[in-house]
Amino acid sequence: MLLSDFSANLAQPPGDAVGISSSNSVNSADQGISQTEERPWYLGYDYKSDEVVFTAGANVKGDTLPALVELCTLHDAFDSTFASNFLLTYRSFTTSDELMNLLFERFLVQPPSGLMAEELSIWRQRKQTPIQLRVFNIMEQWLESVYQEADDADVLVKLREFVASIMSAHLDSTLLLLKLIEKREKELTDATLRKLVRNIKQEAPPSILPKNLHSVEFLDIDALEFARQLTIMDSQLYCKIMPVEWLSKAWSNKENSRSVNIKMMIEISNHLTHWVIELILQEKDARKRGHLIRHFVSIAEKCMNLNNYNSLMAILAGLNSAPIHRLKRTWELVPARTNSTLEVLKNRMNPTRNFSTYREGLHSIDPPCVPFLGVYLTDLTFIDDGNPDKLPKTDLINFSKYSKCADVISEIQQYQSFCSDLYNMSLYIEPREREDEKIGLLLHESGSL
Repeated sequence: MLLSDFSANLAQPPGDAVGISSSNSVNSADQGISQTEERPWYLGYDYKSDEVVFTAGANVKGDTLPALVELCTLHDAFDSTFASNFLLTYRSFTTSDELMNLLFERFLVQPPSGLMAEELSIWRQRKQTPIQLRVFNIMEQWLESVYQEADDADVLVKLREFVASIMSAHLDSTLLLLKLIEKREKELTDATLRKLVRNIKQEAPPSILPKNLHSVEFLDIDALEFARQLTIMDSQLYCKIMPVEWLSKAWSNKENSRSVNIKMMIEISNHLTHWVIELILQEKDARKRGHLIRHFVSIAEKCMNLNNYNSLMAILAGLNSAPIHRLKRTWELVPARTNSTLEVLKNRMNPTRNFSTYREGLHSIDPPCVPFLGVYLTDLTFIDDGNPDKLPKTDLINFSKYSKCADVISEIQQYQSFCSDLYNMSLYIEPREREDEKIGLLLHESGSL
């Protein structure tokens, strides 16, 4: 729909609105869309009764897309969690262009016909203005949290035109939106520029270098330094993951380029696991293989201390692999303390009961951290495979499914907001003794990264 169409709506006589009586009003203690008091019919909701289905607990179970937009912009209630869940997942069932068209229509809500002057004044004060403010808030949240340059550049142009030519005639605060639009037009697509990620500039701690820089082997590299480099690499990618990358199992589709950062993290983790296996198996001396295992266990322990569970799991996967597990003679040469440490790490990442021990530990630690990506991928796969996109025998969007997805994505974002702090967290783990800015290059040249 063109902006000229929206402008034309302003000149049209108001049509009849479908009101919802107080006995049928939306009620959800959990979602924040609460039972309303007795109200005039013209202040009712606009969606029809067959456009929304509620659970026994009065949560939204399924609805049409227009009804979803209305529930996000109700005049008499607002639930930030419900709106956030919608914005995090809407790309699974619609486009940004269609969403904006519906928001434009919602902003230009028309009064029902036949209202007396006093009733019209009440309608404008208690329904029209609150709805327009809700739409404003949704647009602001969209720009701050889920806008993507690659997919939404054209929509941004349309939004700017609507805000400047139509919305500004109704609200005084549209300058804030225009400034945010201008910011999005100028900036590069980088997750660290989003509001979700705190843009904190911190100096990286000094590096721990091997004593002999001219001939470096893997065992010469300090375990803490190696864990730090893995953590930097993981955290940078983790921070770049956008909400859309988690939707509809996009990471499992080779043809889908939407999950580039998730795919990269998976590839790096798999590469690390295979490298652990290959490095140990390439060593002919059983004693040296034992040294390698001890060093990998030490690196894995440092990763756990740095709250980098993604690299921790990748290393454990290599050590627990069949080719390494069967090396009985090698394992006999591994120190008892190393084996004890390894058991602690295994218990922490034990997959039984859906990684319950890991989940409990993750929720009890203080960020920053890099979670194990596989748990989230499994959770989202389970939700996607176990729930239809539409409610059975209806054409209603199964929003309960997407709310579950949004809950997972919200937890992911919670840890993304602390990514920048990982650079300095190691200062609290162990003090540095030597420094050099060439450590990354050194690790690369040694074949370790």
